[in-house]
Amino acid sequence: MRLITLIGILVVSVMVRAESIVFPDGAEVVNLITVYGAKGDGVSDDTAALQKAVVENKGKNRTLYFPNGTYLLSESVGIFDGKPHSSDRFLTYQGQSETGTIIKLKDRCPGFTDPAKPKIVLAIYDGHSTGDVMHSYVRNLTVDVGSGNPGAIGLRFLSNNIGAMDRVTIRSSDPKGAGTLGLDLRQSQNGPCLIKRVTVIGFDTGVETDNSFSLVLEHLTLKDQNVLGFYNANARVTIRDLKSINKVTALRNKWNSITLIGADLSGGSAENTALLSENTRFFARDIKQSGYGHLLKDSAGKFHDGAALDEWFEGKGSSLFGTEPKTLRLPIEETPEVPWETDLSKWIIVSNTGDITESLQQQIDQGATTGMTTLCFPPGEKSRISAPIRVHGSINRIIGMTSIVNVADIDGKFKAGAAVFTFENLKAPVLVVERFFLLGGWKCPAHVVMFENKSGKTIVLKDLGVGGITKKADPGGTWFIEDVAPDRISTLAIGKDEKCWARQFNPESYQADMIEVNGGQLWILGLKTEGRATHVVAKDGARVEVLGGVSYQSWDKQPVDPPMFRVIDSQASFTLGLYSSRYPFTTMIEEMQKGQTRTLLQKELPDHHLPVYRSGEGE
Repeated sequence: MRLITLIGILVVSVMVRAESIVFPDGAEVVNLITVYGAKGDGVSDDTAALQKAVVENKGKNRTLYFPNGTYLLSESVGIFDGKPHSSDRFLTYQGQSETGTIIKLKDRCPGFTDPAKPKIVLAIYDGHSTGDVMHSYVRNLTVDVGSGNPGAIGLRFLSNNIGAMDRVTIRSSDPKGAGTLGLDLRQSQNGPCLIKRVTVIGFDTGVETDNSFSLVLEHLTLKDQNVLGFYNANARVTIRDLKSINKVTALRNKWNSITLIGADLSGGSAENTALLSENTRFFARDIKQSGYGHLLKDSAGKFHDGAALDEWFEGKGSSLFGTEPKTLRLPIEETPEVPWETDLSKWIIVSNTGDITESLQQQIDQGATTGMTTLCFPPGEKSRISAPIRVHGSINRIIGMTSIVNVADIDGKFKAGAAVFTFENLKAPVLVVERFFLLGGWKCPAHVVMFENKSGKTIVLKDLGVGGITKKADPGGTWFIEDVAPDRISTLAIGKDEKCWARQFNPESYQADMIEVNGGQLWILGLKTEGRATHVVAKDGARVEVLGGVSYQSWDKQPVDPPMFRVIDSQASFTLGLYSSRYPFTTMIEEMQKGQTRTLLQKELPDHHLPVYRSGEGE
């Protein structure tokens, strides 16, 4: 027993060392121990320190940093009685590591022992309905509701347009898994946001949703729930790679829509059904189950049995050229990871005031030859770039710390199509740009292109708002886009033989086409749009697959009424929800194959939903 314990400690120790998110002083994170006096020793009560940090930093684009340790709570922490259009937003909770940073409720804590009166342990936002709680992030930490707290709700999460959870565990330490709910996504008007690499252990229900714009979840693990794994009460949900280790039902879809791509549902009991669908907006693909009496029960009460399900949906699929209405099944690749730089001497801290163009280029040029890896823009919104920047050499991460960096075309240096950031001669195989509140600023000229890749290496855009044109077409290149929200009239171009994988992509436009794929390949998990402009143009042999999300047609009196999707001599498949209040699209699909054009009208689709559309075979 002693040997096993020591091995377990060593394994945890190695995991903590392997994942160590650290920052230099110039990154201006708010350290809970050094700034607010939290102890993180698992003995002292850190409730007051954590709540004070939340109150004093919300609305300021700040990162609350939790060094490894156990932060003991005796009361709820977070934003409560939140109000729309207020400062109750823009806050990041950043742990040093998922296994080493633990926010833990005291065992048998007063106020959390009555399941009839559930109470939240950590609330990112709890309050009045709103759609403007943006840039909420929870990363690399564990929330533990302790033992003997059956009324505890682990974590309530809300973010709009952009925001994410990543590498987070929510667990009950109770021998019976006591706790009401693990991950609470019930706050009204939730999303769009990305929830990735989250594990929920114990609780009556693992995850529960309610009214939302769009929720995208990837690599979600549910284990040892007492009543239900995932309950979708009324949300537009897209899930990829769901792992459920449960006797109880893994997922129940009560209302609205679920797109489920890839699930391994194990440990089921013979008297239970793995998946319950109570309305017709349910799409499932590549599902495996073991132990359950039934794999799926549909909205008509019919059981679907077996160990696996290839592709299934309720409702009527569509195809204008006689192709079987099934998804395109493009190859799926994971977003590559760039190793976190723990040698803080290899970070470059950028000025956050004034025109930084010349000094920024000098810092990059010098750092690229001396082994610097991380280019860090500290919090702020007073810096400006007025000429193209060349990123090269050893740089492999550009991190924004939720900052706003303005772009101004004062001397017309961007009008010829030059990008703000051009990547050339990179040494690392992957470069990531991440954590900017708005790269380009609120007045970024519409003609400005933010990124161009001449390096031949893979580029990852992650957790950022971006103005202007997102990127130039990169023929033959590889891009990953994750939790990105282009601002206003912004477009994305995919060139010939270029490949792009996107998760939680949220473009908005009322004029310019949002996405153009010209001979390349684009895969999207959870597309949320806003505005009545064409969402995707696929042409000249392009291949496009959209899995889940929602077209949100909310803006009034828009001057155009184009098709939502245009497919020209290309292959495409689309499955997503539709939301329109007063000005819906007239035409869903306009498809041209070998000179023949056909259309699918919105009035032909029941229930504001596109279960599956499949194009012809293209070129």
